[in-house]
Amino acid sequence: MIVDMHCDMLSHENFSPANPAVRSSPDQLIEGGVNVQVCALFTESQEFTTLDQQNQLFFSLIEQDERLTPIAYEPQMEGSLQMIRSVENASGLGSDKIPLQALFQKLLILHSQGPLAYVGLVWNFANRFGGGVLEPKRLSKDGKNLLEFLYALAIPVDLSHCSDQLTEDILDFTVDKLPNMFILASHSNFRKVQGVARNLLDVHAKEIFARNGVIGLNGVNYFVGESLEDMRKHIAYAQELGILDGLVLGTDFFYTDEEKFFPNFSTAKDHPKLQALIEDTLSVNQARALLAGTAQQFLTKVVTAQKSVVNTITL
Repeated sequence: MIVDMHCDMLSHENFSPANPAVRSSPDQLIEGGVNVQVCALFTESQEFTTLDQQNQLFFSLIEQDERLTPIAYEPQMEGSLQMIRSVENASGLGSDKIPLQALFQKLLILHSQGPLAYVGLVWNFANRFGGGVLEPKRLSKDGKNLLEFLYALAIPVDLSHCSDQLTEDILDFTVDKLPNMFILASHSNFRKVQGVARNLLDVHAKEIFARNGVIGLNGVNYFVGESLEDMRKHIAYAQELGILDGLVLGTDFFYTDEEKFFPNFSTAKDHPKLQALIEDTLSVNQARALLAGTAQQFLTKVVTAQKSVVNTITL
């Protein structure tokens, strides 16, 4: 079984098998043996119309393809691939200029349609909530208000694109004000192994784990190293830090015709190659947990918590 905590299926321009830029189509995911996939609603900036289009695509794909099943508040007949949405960048919910309440209303609508695996406050740049890895900025008042609203809806906050300053602020704010908030880094590796800003500092990785969060191993080549084999180094480093039990997959397959992935791990069809590497690196039980078990437990807790509050929060 494979559970993947991050891909950008919904921002693909098309799913043509003849298009080399296609990395995570439903066909590729199913061929790769993925059983559960978190699908990001992704916008680089304040493009809420784009988020709406991607949200519509999520439900239309499920309606048109009997192999696909949404993870929902009520049990569904399971198809070959279960899917759940996330919001990769909260700017997609609305412009920095609109009232915060309008943005919250958009989030309420998404939440009422079905559970959300997580919400990231930023992408790589700054917005009204804080700063991304390429434009560092501290957690703002609006960011604190959004965290409180996410907490009320039992939606996890994703730290993968946050700058170090924003990550630190989110961890500090939530430990005091929202101690039971779900926290994760859905698609990040370890900076000590591969020194890029999108990878996690040790202190942040350990804090995520200490709060029962998860860290999704990212398959983008410059986050991993020189080859897919370097994923072993990230796994070994997690063991060294004592946080192996918090590792999951967050492969991050997105639409691109550039060489952002390794030749032997270039689309979701290649999941068996990463699975074989993980199974060769870890014990049977450890590999099962990393490939599926830990992420499945996390998502089950999140969906259960959201079910208990859905349609009870008003503005």
